[in-house]
Amino acid sequence: MPIQEHDETPRPRRRRKAKRGRLLLAVALFLGVSAALAYFGLSSAVDLFAFGKPDQQIELTVEEGMSLNQISGLLGEKEVIEHPLAFSFYARLRGSANSFQAGDYILNSNMSYDRIITALRMGDTVKEEVTVTFYEGMTLREIANLLEENKVCDAEAFVTCLQSAEFDYEFLNMLPENELRFYRLEGYLFPDTYDFYVGENVQSVAKKFLRNFSARVMGDVYNEIQDAGMTLDETIILASIIQKEAGNPDEMGLVSSVFHNRINDLAAGLPMLQSDVTIHYIEEDIKPYQTMSTQEIYDAYNTYVCRGLPAGPICCPGLDAIRAAISPEESSYYFFVTDSNGKYYYSSTLNEHYANVRLAAAAGGVTHGTDVQ
Repeated sequence: MPIQEHDETPRPRRRRKAKRGRLLLAVALFLGVSAALAYFGLSSAVDLFAFGKPDQQIELTVEEGMSLNQISGLLGEKEVIEHPLAFSFYARLRGSANSFQAGDYILNSNMSYDRIITALRMGDTVKEEVTVTFYEGMTLREIANLLEENKVCDAEAFVTCLQSAEFDYEFLNMLPENELRFYRLEGYLFPDTYDFYVGENVQSVAKKFLRNFSARVMGDVYNEIQDAGMTLDETIILASIIQKEAGNPDEMGLVSSVFHNRINDLAAGLPMLQSDVTIHYIEEDIKPYQTMSTQEIYDAYNTYVCRGLPAGPICCPGLDAIRAAISPEESSYYFFVTDSNGKYYYSSTLNEHYANVRLAAAAGGVTHGTDVQ
């Protein structure tokens, strides 16, 4: 029986190679797409949370009627974000696709998507800025009124904020609880030049003053306060009186010595400071804003009545007055008086003081001093 021969010719190798090539190409494409997607995902995540992005302010304008994609493109063009498509997707996910407001904005390249979306939704547009200078010796009320005059914020809202809001500054924990203290933070609004927005939030305004006080006082100056054996509040109260009594820094050391001598040397029989500027504070900064007369509060600030320091500062002192309160000059003086020309007359006895008062009056009139009421 004849044996049938089978065709054992092998398939062409070309087909196997082509199939293997297509497989390798598919794998390469898959890996490439996966790598690209992974990179895009990682890069988008960095963009979403603004990890490691530079701190750079960027101005841009969102025109009326711009779509989400147009706004996303604008953000990408201005380099606020890197991935406009990812931002558009995230904004839609947040339900913010149609809630952005037109206007001029100042954004920052280190803002996360959430912060950008919030700014655009709230219409947090560019606001007019104003620079205001507050001088040493201004009272809290004077500061509040100047803020209102410059359209930064409402004066009463600012005072209310200072009286009731909680602020996270360590030095505020050092202030004593005293129900006779009329203004909680009088003395702690550091006098300086500040930049504000017109219509700025009152708490933001208050924080600028308190942050500056912390930066300027709660370092080397506070170490000096501790070395002098004084508390922070004692120092600021005394400094506020010195600031009001001696606008000239050259006189602050001797004025401070008068008050230190009165406080420390009870044998002299003068435990009261008898500073007339505390009377002015009661009349100008307490009584006009008191809903009902409270003699107890008046007496707590009247240094002709209270023994030692009053219940609180009577203005916001500068560094010169603070340092004078810490380090008075050496003297034996218990009295001083000033004339209308700014000349100071110091004395150790009451008879000498009365003679100086007459000299000051003859020189044009008495302005400040101890025991001149």
